[in-house]
Amino acid sequence: MGYFNLYLSRVIDLLLSPFRTLDPFWPLLIFSLITGIIMLVIFRYTSNQKEIKEAKDKIRAYLFEIRLFKDDLGIQLSAQKNILIHNLRYMKHALKPMLFMIIPVVIILIQLDGWFGYRPLKVGESAIVSVNFSDGQANALPEVSIQTDKGIIVETPPLRIPTQKEASWRVRANEIGEHDLRFNVSGSTFDKSIIVSDGQLKRVSRVVASGFWDNFLNPGEQPLAKNSLMKKIEINYPSRSIEIFGWGIHWLVAFFILSIVFGFAFKGLLKVEI
Repeated sequence: MGYFNLYLSRVIDLLLSPFRTLDPFWPLLIFSLITGIIMLVIFRYTSNQKEIKEAKDKIRAYLFEIRLFKDDLGIQLSAQKNILIHNLRYMKHALKPMLFMIIPVVIILIQLDGWFGYRPLKVGESAIVSVNFSDGQANALPEVSIQTDKGIIVETPPLRIPTQKEASWRVRANEIGEHDLRFNVSGSTFDKSIIVSDGQLKRVSRVVASGFWDNFLNPGEQPLAKNSLMKKIEINYPSRSIEIFGWGIHWLVAFFILSIVFGFAFKGLLKVEI
C-alpha cells in the first residue's frame, strides 16, 4: 500500500504542479470539479437509474397529494406513509453506488490532504520533529542524533520521552527548498524530507512510518522498512485554511461543498438521476 500511494502521489503532483503559484482555492476548485464528475459517472453506472427515478417521482407525487388534500387527515397520513416507504426505496438504491464511490473518494482525499491540509514552513518558522521507536526497544531509548543541511537549523537538543518511545527536536527553516533530515540511531540511518516555501502551493509529507495505516494515510514519501529501529518520523507542519470570500475554512468542507455543487450542476448534462 505504501508504494501504491507513493506512485499515485507522483501522478497527483504532476497534475497540481502547474498551479503552484495560484491561490490554493483554484486548484481545489478544479479537483472538486473532476471529483464531482467522477462521482456522477460512478453513480450512473453502479445504480439502478430507473428505480431511482421511479422512487423520486413517487415521492413528488405524494408530496403534491399532501398539498392538494391538506384537509383530509386520512389521505395525509397515507401519503406520509408512502413518502417514507419510497424514501427507503431510494436510499436502498443509492447505497450501492455510495459504496463504490467511497474507496476512490477516500484515496483522493488522502492524496489531497498533503497539498491542502497543511502548508510548508516559511523561512524563520519553527516546527517540532518527532521520532518514535519500535515496540521492540527497551524502556531506555537508543542514542539518536539528527543531521540537517544549511537550510534547516536544529534549535534544541532532543527531548526524550522513554515511556512513549519518542524523541523530539525543534527545528527552524533557514532557506527555501526541500531539505533532508537524517536520523542516526544505533548505527542505522533514516531520512525524512522537510519543505520550506515562499508561499507557493506544495505537497508536504507529515509522516513516514513502517505501519500499514500510517503509510496509507500519509503518502508522499517512501515508507520506513518493517521491523526497523524507527517506527515513525513526524513533522508538525502548520495547518492550511482555504480562503473563500475572506473566510478561512477547512479544505475538506470546501472540497465537499464544491464537489456536490458540481455534481448537481452536471447531472443533467450527464443524464444521471441522483
